[in-house]
Amino acid sequence: MNFLRHFDYAHNATLADWTPWYQQDALLGYVQPKFRDRGLALGIWTSHLDYLQLSPGSISELNLRFAHFSKSAYEDGLLESWVGEPFPVKASVDESARFIMERTLTPPLGCLTFGVHLNGYVRTKQGIELWIAKRSSNKLTFPGKLDNIVAGGQPAGLSLLQNLIKECYEEAGISEIQAKQSLATGTISYQHTGRRGLKRDVLYCFDLELADSFMPTCQDGEVESFERMPIKDVLSIIANTDKFKYNCNLVILDFAIRHGVLTGDETPDYANLCARRNQLDLF
Repeated sequence: MNFLRHFDYAHNATLADWTPWYQQDALLGYVQPKFRDRGLALGIWTSHLDYLQLSPGSISELNLRFAHFSKSAYEDGLLESWVGEPFPVKASVDESARFIMERTLTPPLGCLTFGVHLNGYVRTKQGIELWIAKRSSNKLTFPGKLDNIVAGGQPAGLSLLQNLIKECYEEAGISEIQAKQSLATGTISYQHTGRRGLKRDVLYCFDLELADSFMPTCQDGEVESFERMPIKDVLSIIANTDKFKYNCNLVILDFAIRHGVLTGDETPDYANLCARRNQLDLF
């Protein structure tokens, strides 16, 4: 079974056509040419030989500048969608947000972004079964793709747990009491370029064992349906198709490794799979 191709796809970024941008000596992202030029025109950056330097300003001033940047880019058709969700801008995972910007601007500017993903599973006599979500066909991003039972970007102003609780209820009707039983299991990171830009993502992963009687119910319209599937069937879909949203493949493979479903004796490239779950310099 060829699982490595999903890691190759998620970590496909080449940065030759992207310009790095800094706040003083801290790298904050990589920007596409059309967004670079717009930012220069707006006074967001100053241009140097092979990089951009963020123009000085307070947090409030930077928040306002990037709010204007994102609004004008969206109104002129440079951004394909608008979420209205502020994302923190950081140079590394272990620092506080330097300022915030609209979520849909972060890929064209190549910012470090974060999310939470939950594997909801049930133990049966036959083995582990996973709850799989199918994304709404009306979603602008990855419509109709298979997904984790719960997943969402990490906005500014919420802790990881607060965000997980929020996403659990909105996407699957999981109560706060249930959500707090989730087990934090680590991170998955990758660097991916696609139609919307550069995703330098760090996913915080969680496991939640659910009762046999539990039935997920979407509250926000983002999920079209749910199906509970034996994990072997899920892995077969991952191995042989591209039905899952690309980063969910990585989250589920990580789950299968940690729960001993994939093993070194039976899985080709097992050691490589284990090694490639994190591929960013996070600090």
